[in-house]
Amino acid sequence: MTCERRTGAGGYLDTAAEQRQTGAWGEALLTPGAWTISGAARVDHFSNFNARQFSAPTAPAVLPSWGETVFDPRLGVARRLNQSLSATASAFRAYRAPTENELYRTGQVGQQTTLPNPDLRSERATGWETGVQAEMRRIGGSLRASYFWTQVNRPITALTLSVTPTKELLQRENLGQIESRGVSLDFAVQPAAWIGIEGGYQFADATVTQFAPETALVGKWIPQVPQNLATAQVHLTRPRWGVLSLQATESGHQFDDDGNAYLLHGYFRLDAYAEHNFGRHVTAFASGENLFGRAIEVGRTPVLTLGTPQGVRVGMRVRISGQ
Repeated sequence: MTCERRTGAGGYLDTAAEQRQTGAWGEALLTPGAWTISGAARVDHFSNFNARQFSAPTAPAVLPSWGETVFDPRLGVARRLNQSLSATASAFRAYRAPTENELYRTGQVGQQTTLPNPDLRSERATGWETGVQAEMRRIGGSLRASYFWTQVNRPITALTLSVTPTKELLQRENLGQIESRGVSLDFAVQPAAWIGIEGGYQFADATVTQFAPETALVGKWIPQVPQNLATAQVHLTRPRWGVLSLQATESGHQFDDDGNAYLLHGYFRLDAYAEHNFGRHVTAFASGENLFGRAIEVGRTPVLTLGTPQGVRVGMRVRISGQ
């Protein structure tokens, strides 16, 4: 249940609503020979009800109540080709109900105001993925490559209604359809007991494919989704030294709006964490974020918002215990 009060020059506005979700889920697993087959299914019932708005001096307004029952199956298949190589495939259906914030709460960030929409309906996703995985026993690692495709119907997004030099107005809305397709590569190696290296790369082409009310959006990138994203992490652990972890992220450019007018440039970020035990009860640690001090663009409303600047944190943990 949610309850919100907003005040302004015209008085106050109270909003109250309730949501309920119930579901049942089952799973089966078969392993005939070199095959592994898994199947799962979930049935959910979602309802949104008792939604009301009170504003002085007008009478209370009753907002739409609705419910739906959805069936979401999932199937996965894996086949071991030899001792070090296997192939996998999976398909699924899924859904996401609109949140009460999306339905009823107005949000504002900088010059950008986003209106709710009480007529929103749930998102429905259909997708599949296939790939191969290789085990590299000589270096204690694995490599996985896969292709994925996902189609989302009625995705909830913020559509631009109007733009002025001092204000931008948006509203939550169900788009017609979006699709995301691409490839991903993931690896993990452990060349020695005290060192682990892992990382991955993803290329995702996520665009609007259908929206009859505003066909100009078809072909546009989905906001806040870069086409290229790569990560890498090195983890070193030795009792005498302690722990040292380095994590790097390289992201391509993306957009912060449905019309792809507000560009967010790509960035590189490096974080680090280290700790050392002084006996059984005292641990000293230090962490660094964005060590190179890059200006990371995280939002435009249209005012530019930057992410966490360069930062360092140092501390000590003391465990008080007789053991």
